[in-house]
Amino acid sequence: MLLAPRLLFTVATAIATLIPRVASEARRWNATGHDVIAAIAWNHLTPAARAKAVALLRNGPPEAHLGDLEPAGGAADERARQLFIVASTWSDQIKGRQVPNHAYDRGTWHYTDYYWKETSGKIVAVPEIQPDAENLIERMPVLVGMLTAAGPDSTRAVALAWIEHLVGDIHQPLHASGRVTPDLPKGDRGGNDFKLGGNPNNLHSYWDGILDLVEPSNGDRVAAVDRWTTAIEQRLPMSSFKAAELEAGLDVWARESLEMAQQTLYPASLAEHAVPSEEYKKAADVAAERRIALAGYRLAALLNKTLR
Repeated sequence: MLLAPRLLFTVATAIATLIPRVASEARRWNATGHDVIAAIAWNHLTPAARAKAVALLRNGPPEAHLGDLEPAGGAADERARQLFIVASTWSDQIKGRQVPNHAYDRGTWHYTDYYWKETSGKIVAVPEIQPDAENLIERMPVLVGMLTAAGPDSTRAVALAWIEHLVGDIHQPLHASGRVTPDLPKGDRGGNDFKLGGNPNNLHSYWDGILDLVEPSNGDRVAAVDRWTTAIEQRLPMSSFKAAELEAGLDVWARESLEMAQQTLYPASLAEHAVPSEEYKKAADVAAERRIALAGYRLAALLNKTLR
C-alpha cells in the first residue's frame, strides 16, 4: 500500500566555500548517511562503472561545481572515490543557495509522501492527499533515462549526482511517509512536524542523523564514513540479503520505507516532545543500518547496469 517521499549524508569543503549556506528544512539522510551509502556502492561498482561515474562527475556543468568536489591532494584512486562519495550530497548542499547553482535545486524531488492514518489500530491510506507532481518516484526513471541516453556528459553528470542522492533518500523511511492525524490533517511532512524533546527536535531529523547520533564524527567525517562503511558491510554483507531484495525496483524500495514508517517509527511508546527511549534508539539503529546497506548495494547494482 503506497501513500507519499521525504530520508540521509558529506560534501567537500570546496563547495561549502563557493556559496554561503542558508538554513533549510531537513528532508534527507544527513551527510554521513548519504556518504556511507555512496561508499558502500563504490565498493561494489565494476571498474568500468567507477571509471565512467568519475569521468562524468569531472565533466559536469561548470556552474554546478560537481568537479570541484574532488579533493585537490592525495592518491588518484582515493580522489576519485571521494568525488563519487561527496557527489551523493550535492543536491542537498545546493538547497536554498543563491547563484550560480541554485537552478539545480529541486526540493520536491527528495521524497514521495504516501499519506496514511491510524484508525482503530489499523493503517488506512488517505488517497485524497496526493504527492507533489514532481517527486522522487516520478523523477527517478527520468534521471535514469538521462544517464543512459547519448546526451552530453554535463547533463548526464547532473543526473548521476541526483541518482546517487535519491537512491539514498528513498531508503529513509520518512521520505515515503506522510502521517495524518487530527492535529495534522495534511500530514506531518515526513515526521518534520512530529516534535521530540532535545536535539534533534523532530522525528525526521532524528532519522536523518541517526549514524551521527550513534557515533559522532567529532569533526572528521571522512574517517567516520570509513568506519561506518566497514562496520555496516561486516554486519550486513551483500550476501546476507536475498537476490530478490537486491534486484527489487523503485516501487518496492518506496513500499519498504513506507511500511517501516508505519510499523516501526511511531510506536505508542514514542511520545511527542519527549526524548526517544533507549529501546526505541536500539530498534532505530538496527533498522537504519539495514536501510543504508540496502541502499548502497542497490545503488551499485543500478549503476553497474547503466554505466557499462
